[in-house]
Amino acid sequence: MIETKAILIGEKHRGVSVGTLTLPDLGPHDVLVASRVVGICRSDIELRDGHLEHILEIDYPIVPGHEWSGQVVEVGSAVSKVKAGDRVVGECLITSHDWFGCNVHGAGSELFISPDSVLHKLPDTVDDVMGAIVEPFTIAFRAIRAAGRCDAGDVVAVIGGGMIGQCAAAICHANGAEVVMLEPRENRRAKAIELGSDHAIDPGAVGNLETWFMENLGVPGPNLVIEASGAPAGLALAIDVAAFETRVVMIGITGTSAISAPLNQIQAKNLVITGVTGSPGVWPAALRFIGRAGIDLRSLVTSTFDFENATDAFDAVENPDSMKVHLRPSNGGVK
Repeated sequence: MIETKAILIGEKHRGVSVGTLTLPDLGPHDVLVASRVVGICRSDIELRDGHLEHILEIDYPIVPGHEWSGQVVEVGSAVSKVKAGDRVVGECLITSHDWFGCNVHGAGSELFISPDSVLHKLPDTVDDVMGAIVEPFTIAFRAIRAAGRCDAGDVVAVIGGGMIGQCAAAICHANGAEVVMLEPRENRRAKAIELGSDHAIDPGAVGNLETWFMENLGVPGPNLVIEASGAPAGLALAIDVAAFETRVVMIGITGTSAISAPLNQIQAKNLVITGVTGSPGVWPAALRFIGRAGIDLRSLVTSTFDFENATDAFDAVENPDSMKVHLRPSNGGVK
């Protein structure tokens, strides 16, 4: 067994701390990984605050970290897909009830164990920082595929300029679509333009969105809408901004159970609405896409903290100016 430094959620009530974790011996299909970069997302805040307990059985303290990149240190006797020295990333969903970094210890420790079934090698063209962005990228990637994909003939509206929305906009831009980011915060609109969106507008500052689309793009609205905000207003906007026979895909997560939205327009506009959660089945294709399309979203990382300062890192996530907060192990990643 190995002892390793780890970020612990719930060792103290609703708290984040740094302590020691004892790792078990490797099973046949286990892989020992040295953490390189770990991202913090909103679901990590929900984990800290106890808001995931209604969907998962969580035995605290738990090590967070489902957005990560690392390097293989050792493999179990039955592992053949990776070897020591490989740089890897991993999927969050192990089983429907076992989520890496949520109720299964995640990558927020200097060394951690992952089942080989969820691991993927990083292309040489993708560094460790971009590697830790792959997990949110795959969510947007899967959503766009589920909605029927897009190309240069499409006008796409992305609602919400957070991490998932920026990933979605970058994918649609790489596919040649004309991309409109709908986001109230000026800094997120500016980032969207920097990363390739053709337009970025504050929907609350536009009197009539149909008029705006006609005057600026010559169409009454987008033919693909990606709702990535999870805000009640954003969910309602997704239906309202859609043109006739538009595809709408919902990936934003909301804790609001009842939302006022113009549902009559679903029938009136002949809309096709798809809900997507997670990213099973698309990781190899997403990694190829990142490498071949030259996707670089590293500028979305607004701050990086040492594992020792994990509490400050979690606080930084709640700063409205933050886009993505990363953590690095105190030892710089075991080589």
